[in-house]
Amino acid sequence: MKVIYMFLAGCMLLAACTKDSENKYTQMVTPRYPVITLKGAPAVTLAVGSGAYTDAGATSFDSINNSTTTLQPLNNDVDPATAGFYIVNFLAKNVYGYRTSASRLVLVTTIPASDDISGTYKRTNGVIVHVVKAGQGLYTVDNVGGVANAPAFVFPFYIGFTDLNTFEGPTQITPLGKLSITSPTIIRSGGKITLKWIVINPNFGGAVRTFERQ
Repeated sequence: MKVIYMFLAGCMLLAACTKDSENKYTQMVTPRYPVITLKGAPAVTLAVGSGAYTDAGATSFDSINNSTTTLQPLNNDVDPATAGFYIVNFLAKNVYGYRTSASRLVLVTTIPASDDISGTYKRTNGVIVHVVKAGQGLYTVDNVGGVANAPAFVFPFYIGFTDLNTFEGPTQITPLGKLSITSPTIIRSGGKITLKWIVINPNFGGAVRTFERQ
């Protein structure tokens, strides 16, 4: 009997080893996502009443089969009669189901094309920030938080004016994740311009940030 038990135990051990070896992975697979390239700028602007908006579209490159595909927007709800920021979204998916998304900001504005608040601004903590005009009422800010000595916080962030006294900074994907601003304020006093906002992102506190054009 003892011999039989030993034989059965040996068989069970052999079976267990075989099953374990069958479940081992012999190859690591690295996920590969399609790459979306927008045609045209990532943010565009048009005046209220200028007619229907037609998006420039995008392309998707799939490195798995080395192919490029033309993409149409998932949505295009831009209302050229109503001032505000709109988001046009794109989605690409490859043969393995990996997805990539991208979006374009569209600003519809009533602000005069001649209005220009671009320039060098100084935050109250002494940090210099550059505001660059990108279109009618549309600007990029290179350090939206006015953070000192922190290169990781320097990247372009779009703000847009719907009229002379109202602007927005909608949610955008940045190197620090999703980021937006709230409580935006502009004070125009002759040639002096002051901008204020609160940055919405886990890497920033809730303080109001104030910038004055130099």
